[in-house]
Amino acid sequence: MYLKTTSNNHSEFYTIMDESSISKSKKINRRMQIQKSDSELFFRFNQSVRLTSDIGLALIVLTTTPEDETSYQEFILTNSIDLVPGVYFNTLAITEECSIFMEPLGKDSPKTVPTAKKIAIRKYEPKLTIEKLHTLFYQIKMAPFESLSIPGDYYELIIVDQGELIHHVDDEEYVAKKNDCFIYQPGQVRKQSITKDGITSYLSIIFDAKGLTPTATNQIIHLGSQNTALIERIIELSNITTNGRYTDDEVLLNLKLILLKIVQGEANHTQKPTTSMRENYESELFQAMVDFLDAHVEDQNQVSDLVEHFSLSRSTIQSLFNKYANTTPKNYINTIRLNRSKQMIQETQMTLSQIADYLGYGSIQYFSRAFSKEFGLSPSSYAKSIV
Repeated sequence: MYLKTTSNNHSEFYTIMDESSISKSKKINRRMQIQKSDSELFFRFNQSVRLTSDIGLALIVLTTTPEDETSYQEFILTNSIDLVPGVYFNTLAITEECSIFMEPLGKDSPKTVPTAKKIAIRKYEPKLTIEKLHTLFYQIKMAPFESLSIPGDYYELIIVDQGELIHHVDDEEYVAKKNDCFIYQPGQVRKQSITKDGITSYLSIIFDAKGLTPTATNQIIHLGSQNTALIERIIELSNITTNGRYTDDEVLLNLKLILLKIVQGEANHTQKPTTSMRENYESELFQAMVDFLDAHVEDQNQVSDLVEHFSLSRSTIQSLFNKYANTTPKNYINTIRLNRSKQMIQETQMTLSQIADYLGYGSIQYFSRAFSKEFGLSPSSYAKSIV
């Protein structure tokens, strides 16, 4: 992409004419049709020259040292500029129809000098193209898990949302954690496993592409919140049942943005995602913890048990229970234990001491105090009320 002349107010090559100066100036009718898109010449006037855009888009190439090609600067001519006396320049046609006004402010004729290299309009050729998006899907798995796929003639991008996913490639293991991604090359065996206890959720995107550098594949790359937001938008678009006019275009665009950030090394950010994909995961994770406690409350009834089983920090567990249960995990566990004790009083022949011991209370006295605080009567009074 080119800069516009109006984007460089303090150029060493020119000054920008303001609107009032342009309206007051008397334009000399020296309209020039620009037809060439390349050249090997520069022009130079001893005095200032005014260039004004007219029809289409013209590129102006400027330098003070034509023998040094690294000194060449390019701008799209917009509005009107006055070149500094002695500056070397030439104009090239970007659009098929192109003309400018060139008005020397003196009576001298231009001098021509050869360029150090041919100057030309740059043709845009994308370095990275996504030719086809085959499929994308979001999965939630628990250990132990193993998946093996036969080699396919396509790329596969896998992004871990939560947990830990192990990629097995050529006898090497790559451990991907939260917000990490891994890209399989065409023809590679795709094998993943989960060995760490807890839930792992990840997004898989299978596609064809050209220009994806080898350095972007077969390695763990960390993605940040901006990239995750793009992924979540892809998921949102994939769930739209009605085929919008530009749905596929937006999916491909967002995927390309992610891949560009990966190949350019701009993907290593560590902010936490806060959008719908994380919300879905958190809801599933909280429900998994609730189910776990309900099934194992008699011997897994401490916050430390949740930390160990789900491989989460205490602060993360605290945040989830505050968000979805409006209480602390400790209070929630105690509520489950006490509700279970009521059920056992009703349905079993166990003594209150046996129930207290079974549910992990240190003593019958502690159990009795907790029961009375929760339900407003002692466990013995409750037992008598249901006889």
